[in-house]
Amino acid sequence: MAMTDNNLRPALLFWWAQVLALFRMNGRALETYRAVTRDNPRHQQAWSCIGFMLAEREQHAAALEAFERALAIVPRDAPSHFNIGFVLQRQGRHEEAIARFNRTIEIDPLVDRAWYGLGLSLASLGQHAQAAEKFEEAARLQPMNPYAGYQLAGARHKLGQHEKVRAEYLRVKGFDPKVAERIRVEFGVSAR
Repeated sequence: MAMTDNNLRPALLFWWAQVLALFRMNGRALETYRAVTRDNPRHQQAWSCIGFMLAEREQHAAALEAFERALAIVPRDAPSHFNIGFVLQRQGRHEEAIARFNRTIEIDPLVDRAWYGLGLSLASLGQHAQAAEKFEEAARLQPMNPYAGYQLAGARHKLGQHEKVRAEYLRVKGFDPKVAERIRVEFGVSAR
């Protein structure tokens, strides 16, 4: 498909916004992404980028609106569902976040961040057994993620599964000694 003037401008603007964001010129990048969506209201990536930048500024309602716009363009977009869940979680709206993380996993079960986010929201609601299952899956999908290991150890600690906490401490110690030490100190794991 040949580029026309109608779609060349939004494409160039989008990449210029990417460069601005790369150099942490976020205010200018945000305005440029908005220009992209004025020229092409169906530019899904630009809506997602707007959402990220607004979420970073803790403008949650506007971020949710931008992510919803991205999702309206591509309804089965796992990252858009995840991003909405992430913002809802930051707002303390854990039940709604859980629904979005579950939707993300339905679309793409390999999104480790969705499993991790699901675990965080479940833990926030005091559902530690279910949270441990989700953190375990996040750690399985991304074995070198020390934060999944830390959260998994925390959930198991709450459940009184001390041997499993120790096993997680030893696993994490193999690739991130700092987080392992945090597990050891916070959850009372013996160093030997």
